[in-house]
Amino acid sequence: MRAGFKKINTFLMVVETGSFEEAAKRLYITPSAVSLRLSSLENEVGEKLILRRRPCVPTAKGEIFYQYALALREVKLQLDNAFNSKAADDK
Repeated sequence: MRAGFKKINTFLMVVETGSFEEAAKRLYITPSAVSLRLSSLENEVGEKLILRRRPCVPTAKGEIFYQYALALREVKLQLDNAFNSKAADDK
């Protein structure tokens, strides 16, 4: 699997908001872009991750993926913070 962080973040936003439309607003993209990212992610993973209904909810595999995606987001934030503070220290 080679899912990029944009796709993973889009998945997280859909799960957290329960809506393609709300996720799109928060990500500053269109709902169709959300749909394309999720479809691409699901193709890469080989599993359906989201039940497309109102509200959108993760499938059983999506719940597992969600837990790992949360961990990835946290690591990315820590990495960003480490390098942002490093850049400030280098000035």
